[in-house]
Amino acid sequence: MADFPSLGLQQRTTQIQHQAQVQTQRLSQQQLMSVKMLSLSSADLRREIYDTAAKNPALIITKDAVAEGVQNARLSHSPYSDSSSSIKTSSGVSAAGQLASDNFQAALESSPDTTLTLCDHLEHQFLSVSHSPSEEKLGLALIHNLDSRGFHILDPYSLADRNDPLQTAELVDRTMDYIRQLDPVGTCCKNFEESLFVQAKADEKAPPAALFILDGHFDFLNPPQSAKILKKIKEYNQKNLTQIITKKSLDFTEDEITKAVDYIKTLDPFPARDFSPSENAYIAPDVFVEKNPETGEYRVRANDEVLPVIEISPEFYKLSLDRTRVTKSTEESEKKRSEHRFVMDSVRSASEFMESLEFRRKTLLSACAQIVSIQKDFFEKGHRYLKPLRQKEIAAILGVHEATISRMANEKYLRCSQGLFKISFFFTNAVADSASLQDVPSSKEGVMFELKQILEEHKNDKKALSDQKLSGLLAERGIKIARRTVAKYRAQLNIDSSYGR
Repeated sequence: MADFPSLGLQQRTTQIQHQAQVQTQRLSQQQLMSVKMLSLSSADLRREIYDTAAKNPALIITKDAVAEGVQNARLSHSPYSDSSSSIKTSSGVSAAGQLASDNFQAALESSPDTTLTLCDHLEHQFLSVSHSPSEEKLGLALIHNLDSRGFHILDPYSLADRNDPLQTAELVDRTMDYIRQLDPVGTCCKNFEESLFVQAKADEKAPPAALFILDGHFDFLNPPQSAKILKKIKEYNQKNLTQIITKKSLDFTEDEITKAVDYIKTLDPFPARDFSPSENAYIAPDVFVEKNPETGEYRVRANDEVLPVIEISPEFYKLSLDRTRVTKSTEESEKKRSEHRFVMDSVRSASEFMESLEFRRKTLLSACAQIVSIQKDFFEKGHRYLKPLRQKEIAAILGVHEATISRMANEKYLRCSQGLFKISFFFTNAVADSASLQDVPSSKEGVMFELKQILEEHKNDKKALSDQKLSGLLAERGIKIARRTVAKYRAQLNIDSSYGR
C-alpha cells in the first residue's frame, strides 16, 4: 500500500513533463509562424491571410478596404445606381463616387502581379529532381532567401538547421551550386559580380581571360579598354608570380582581352530581372512617417488599410466555450467530442495567427520608430544627412535578434515627406574619414547621393569626369574616399565609367 502514493506521484510528474514538452513545441511553432509573417511583404501577407481564412472556418475577414474600394467603384459606375441620393461636388461628381473611384484605382494598382515569381520558378525546377530530405529543406530555404534580383537576403550559411547534422557548410555550398545552374543561371549569389562569374563558368565557350577577370578582378574592367586591362593583368602577374606558377598561364594577348570584354557584355548582371515586379507597379507603404507641425515630433503609424481586418468567428468562439462533458461512449457522443476538438483547434489556430500578425505590426512600428529617431536629420534635411546605421544596433535597442530586424526590413516600405523608401535603405555603412566632419555625409548612401549630385552637375561637360577626378571633387566637399570606392559606388548607381559616358 505504501508504494501506491509514490507511483501516483511519478505518474503526475510524467504528465506534467509531457504537458510542458507539448507546450514548448506549440510555442516554437507559433514563433516560426511569427517569423514567417514578419518576413512577408504586404502583398504576400494579403494572400496569406486569405489562404488561412479559407482553410480555417474560425477565422473570418470582417473588412477589406481594398476589396471594398473595388466593389464600391463598380456600384458607383453601374447605370442602375441611384445617383440622386448622392451629394454632388462642385465638379459634378458625387463625393461618394469620387472616393470609390480613388479606392478602385488604388485596388487596381496594388493588385499583385500574377506572373510567375522567381521563387516559384526555381522551386518548380528544384523539386522536379529527387533530393535528400536535408538537401530539399535547405534548398527551399535558400530559394526563399533570395530578393527580387536573385541575390541572398540573409547569410546562406545561417539558414542551415543546427538540429540537422547533415546540413553542413559543404551541403550549403553544394546546394547553392545546384540552384545557381537552374534557369535563370546565376541566381543564389551574393552580388552581380559573383553572378557573372557563375554564368561564365557554366558556359563551355567562355574565354579564359573572361573567367580570370570575373574571378575577383572585376575592377580591371575600369575602364573597359583592352590595353589598360592587359597592363593591369601583367602587373598582377608580377606581384603574384609564386602563386601563378602552379596555375594556368595568364599570358593573354590584347585580342583575347577584347574578346573577353565583348563576352562579358553579353552576360546579365541581374538574371532574375524578368521575374521582378514592374518598375511602374504600385507599391503600398507599410508605414507612414508624419511630422506634427505644432510640436515638430515625428509619428510612425502602420498602413492598416492595405491588409484585411480579421477576427475569430463569434459562432466558433461561442462553441469553444462549451464545457459540457459527455460521459457516455456512444457513436453520437464520439462525434460530439470530435466536433468540439475541431472547434477548439480551429479557434486556437486562428488566435495564434492573429497574434503573429500583431507581433509583425508591433515589431515593424517599434523598429521604424527607432529608425526615425536615429535618422531624424534625414527626415528633416534629406539624403545626404543619412547616418550610418546597422541592423544590429536596432536589434540591440529592441532586445531582439538581428535576423528579426533583417526580416522586418525585407520588402517593406516607408513613406515620408522625402518620398517612398525601402526600410532597408535606412541601414547603411559608415564611410572612411568623413564621419568625423560636421555637415558632411558619413554614410554610404549619403556619399552615393553626393556622387550622383556631382555627376548631375557636370553632365553637360565636354569631357566626362573620371573616377579619380570624382574622388578629388568629393574630397573638396570633405568626403575622402579612394578612386576604387568611387568606381564601386558609381557602378551601384548604374552609371557608366567616363569611357562609357
